[in-house]
Amino acid sequence: MADITEIRELAQKLNLWNIARGYIDLNDEKLSNLDYLKMVLEKELEIRARQKHTKLRKASKLPNKAFDASDSNKGLKWQIKQLSNLTWLKEEQNLILLGKCGTGKTGLAAQLGETAISNGHKTYYVPFDNFIAAAEKKATNTKAEAIFSYMQECDLIIIDDVFYVEPTKAELQVFYRAVTFLNETRSIIFITNRELSAWIDAAEDKHLCQTLLDRMTVNCQIVRLTDK
Repeated sequence: MADITEIRELAQKLNLWNIARGYIDLNDEKLSNLDYLKMVLEKELEIRARQKHTKLRKASKLPNKAFDASDSNKGLKWQIKQLSNLTWLKEEQNLILLGKCGTGKTGLAAQLGETAISNGHKTYYVPFDNFIAAAEKKATNTKAEAIFSYMQECDLIIIDDVFYVEPTKAELQVFYRAVTFLNETRSIIFITNRELSAWIDAAEDKHLCQTLLDRMTVNCQIVRLTDK
């Protein structure tokens, strides 16, 4: 049989304060059946959780991609399993997913993003070019401002195709400032097919690029994906 304390706890989660604080007498069996009421409140919470997930998933812009780990080596499988616990996200660590094209980097990032959303974390996926555009134009463009503002609300940002094409000096400066600002209180997943050492070789401003890498990797895990 349901317990009145359980029902009041559920009512509190639903902001039903008249029940939670005991203003409604649940001991009066003529007014309600406790088991039925408990079921109704649990169903309400279930519906709200499902609606929240749908809303977060739509806002995340995550691509509909999946990562197939069946052919991955044991070390990578273990690493992915650990990442799925989201300890890194709770500790505001970054991830760098590194590998050639076609190795499943975006699929893995999307999978981790889905896991984050399922645990109630706001997540946003953005290609590098769009990230630069949002950061660069946020003061003058309404759409860019909205995107950047939403990223500030997120627990996890996924930036794809980082250094896929060599950024200009101006783009690197914008990227550095935006990453420095956003990385203060959230995790970022950087997806790249270029070795980190090659970033510096490709950058016009090598000092700024090194400073960027230092900031990205100071509290970071690197996941290397290889051809299967």
